[in-house]
Amino acid sequence: MELAHDVVRMGFVGLGEAAGAIAAGLPAAAVHVYAFDARADDARVRERAAAGGVTLVRTPADLAARCDVVIGLTSGSTAVTVAEELAGALQPGHVYADWNSASPDTKRRVAAVVEPSGARFADGAVMAAVPAHGHRVPVLLSGGGADELLRRCAGLGMNLRVIGAEPGQAAAVKMLRSLIVKGLESLVVECAVAAGHYGVADEVLRSLDGTPDTSDWGALSAYVHARVREHGARRASELDEVARTVSAAGLEPWLAEAAARRMRWVAETS
Repeated sequence: MELAHDVVRMGFVGLGEAAGAIAAGLPAAAVHVYAFDARADDARVRERAAAGGVTLVRTPADLAARCDVVIGLTSGSTAVTVAEELAGALQPGHVYADWNSASPDTKRRVAAVVEPSGARFADGAVMAAVPAHGHRVPVLLSGGGADELLRRCAGLGMNLRVIGAEPGQAAAVKMLRSLIVKGLESLVVECAVAAGHYGVADEVLRSLDGTPDTSDWGALSAYVHARVREHGARRASELDEVARTVSAAGLEPWLAEAAARRMRWVAETS
């Protein structure tokens, strides 16, 4: 396919909130934006298209014909299916980027679908809330097409960074960071609900102020590993008591039980 070198032709598969926010911030003079969305008749999709200067197209093949950069932003569960629907229309010269929140294995499966067409594949991990950042949202890239995607988007004011050459590396950062972020959210819920049952929520939460120091996650990780290797069995026993405490509050102690299992695993394998 013949590429436009002065203006980027960017297409989104899925014009949801994230794609709409990114499109709305891109400089119109430097990029033409298109989108295919199976819900094109939905008023919200049309409103996003109008607000972002996005041209809606009727089929994935239409999107591929009009664009040299295509970004998938649907969902992790549909990422492979979307790539399969588009793959027949991709050609050498295309960069297909999957920016869905999905596992490294899913990203590798997408790459395996896309790359036989001759298109280059870039795994993208969106690392912050898109509505708050728009097109400047931090995105980590990996895979064989990551450098080319970075080059083509260089004049668009986007916040892209290549971290590796293999598909799935960017996804791994996103997924394992989410283990901390979403896992902590789940822990807070389990703790606060149980503490409320005992009438001590304020005291429990106040006792956590400043604990742990998360200003240096590398140092915290080293400290935690050392402590758990040394005291994992004893801490697992304490967490068994925590699970009983949570259970007595009428709540399934899923997080407490899982934490006890992980502590025992460290103690037994160190």
